[in-house]
Amino acid sequence: MSLDLDNLEIIYERYYEISLQIKELIERGLYSELAAFISKKECILQESKAIADKIQQTGEDASRLAELCKKIRNVEKSNLDALIQIRNNLKEELQLVNKNTKLFNAYAISSKKNGNILDIKE
Repeated sequence: MSLDLDNLEIIYERYYEISLQIKELIERGLYSELAAFISKKECILQESKAIADKIQQTGEDASRLAELCKKIRNVEKSNLDALIQIRNNLKEELQLVNKNTKLFNAYAISSKKNGNILDIKE
């Protein structure tokens, strides 16, 4: 076993931990904190790519990392699915708000001489 392979395993474990933290933030609805964790994840990903390329060039057997990669893939898929569901829910809410806004605007009482009168609901 080489030092590069050990380092890559440590980096993948950090990546997995950050993915789990992101999953927890999504579940708790703390979306504003996601950006910091995603940028950390990007840095780790760049670091791992350099080491993975080095291992690939040497032809070392990295099959012992397969299980960890599978766990990472599952968490990432779960996070992506959750974010897609949240996006779809937000789209539906936005469409409903847009319909309500159009309805309020259509029936709002306005006068060109005196300016617009605001509805109580606005």
